[in-house]
Amino acid sequence: MIYLVRHGETTWNRVGRQQGHNDSPLTELGIEQARAAGRVLQRAIPDIYNVCIETSPLGRARQTALIISEVLGLDPNEILVAPLLIEHHLGNWQGLTHAEIDARYPGALQAREEHKWDYLVPGGESYALVAERAKQWLASKRHAPVTIAVTHAIISRTIQGAYGGFTPSETVARSHRQDRIYRLHTGRVEEMSCNG
Repeated sequence: MIYLVRHGETTWNRVGRQQGHNDSPLTELGIEQARAAGRVLQRAIPDIYNVCIETSPLGRARQTALIISEVLGLDPNEILVAPLLIEHHLGNWQGLTHAEIDARYPGALQAREEHKWDYLVPGGESYALVAERAKQWLASKRHAPVTIAVTHAIISRTIQGAYGGFTPSETVARSHRQDRIYRLHTGRVEEMSCNG
């Protein structure tokens, strides 16, 4: 069983700045979102000692993983860094808002919307390339019966798509809000709310 957790809100999320492989710290809301995810996982997983937490190497995911580990009472030194869980590389767009991307690369955002799966962000990746990483991660050895994977929006979508057998258009249409967890089990992708 796999639980996909998106990192909590960051300062760049709040202002609409594209992160990709760049990083920014969690906001107070982001810290509380990580705690809420931990509480939901605590209720959902009966035997917490059959759990392995894997995280993207980026700071925002690692900080989220540490908070979840603390809520669950697990040893933070046992968190595994999984490079395949890193976010979509946004190349030349990293650090920019949508308005700044439009100003520097006129028409690029529209072109990406029209061909989202195959559009290669200059200096970065396409959804199709990220999906290959998602498949590699899913095929890799799991270290416990239950894996909590702390990751990012786009890599999460592609993991969901690869696991659920979704088409490219179904995959890019998915989302992963920061107050949601996705449980992957018996071929199904189930959404869990972290609110309330």
